[in-house]
Amino acid sequence: MALLLRADAVSLELRPEIGGCIGALRIERRGGPFDLMRPFGGELSDALYSGMFPMLPFANCIRDNCFTFEGRRYEVASNMAGARLNFHGSGWQSPWRVASVSEAAAVLVLDEGRVDEAYRFSAVQRFGIDRAGLTVETTLTNRANRRMPFSFGQHPWFPTHGGALIRFAATGMWLSDHEGQTERVVPVTAESDYATPRRPPSAYRNVCYSGWEGCAEIVWLDARIGLSLTADPVFRHLMFHVPGNQPVFCLEPQSNAPCAFDGLDQGRVSPGVHILVPGESVSGTLRFDVSA
Repeated sequence: MALLLRADAVSLELRPEIGGCIGALRIERRGGPFDLMRPFGGELSDALYSGMFPMLPFANCIRDNCFTFEGRRYEVASNMAGARLNFHGSGWQSPWRVASVSEAAAVLVLDEGRVDEAYRFSAVQRFGIDRAGLTVETTLTNRANRRMPFSFGQHPWFPTHGGALIRFAATGMWLSDHEGQTERVVPVTAESDYATPRRPPSAYRNVCYSGWEGCAEIVWLDARIGLSLTADPVFRHLMFHVPGNQPVFCLEPQSNAPCAFDGLDQGRVSPGVHILVPGESVSGTLRFDVSA
């Protein structure tokens, strides 16, 4: 059942039963409601088609669905039709509990998350809206009886509305194979540089940026509406995803690059990977501000 929050002209629809995702984020204007995130459509019941969903207990993918940590080998199964890899863990595929809700705030809880036999975890999402926008805090907790590596993020989808400009700055970008598994990081190329506002491509794009400054901006020129995204430093990476030939794109703040569990078998912990002892948590906050 959807939860509807409202603050002045800003409204937020949450779907706790469908992966704790956002069903819609809108602003009312003289010409009618304007979707700031892709709205759920029709009878779809998969968080992949939502406005935003949580990525946890890891963001993006694990190389070949397995890793070794402190002498133990862990495996996860694929979780998307037509894909060999497990993408974004299981938080977006689990029902969440409504812990509290008011006119402009809600807390969603995932009490017993698991990924096959590899992960036991819990998570909390705190949503708050005001007349200027939306704040989302995500907390991830290790519920296993041993130390485990974790990563996390949020996966928003933005509509192009016939044309949008985006801007963000980063220092590097990860080259990857056809499945999205990273190969190496290189300096940002001219073709992939969005430090100056430009339109997202219409063709498929899936690039993880490192050294992200923690801020991104979207402008829908025809509507004269802007949206700025600000992320806590814990979100060191930004995934830019365009499905191709669809009027949407993604700017996904996440703690890690894809395949960030590489090297754990040799004691190397990649940036954005958090080694949590039982009961320990990691959290981060995102802010979405609307402007004319």
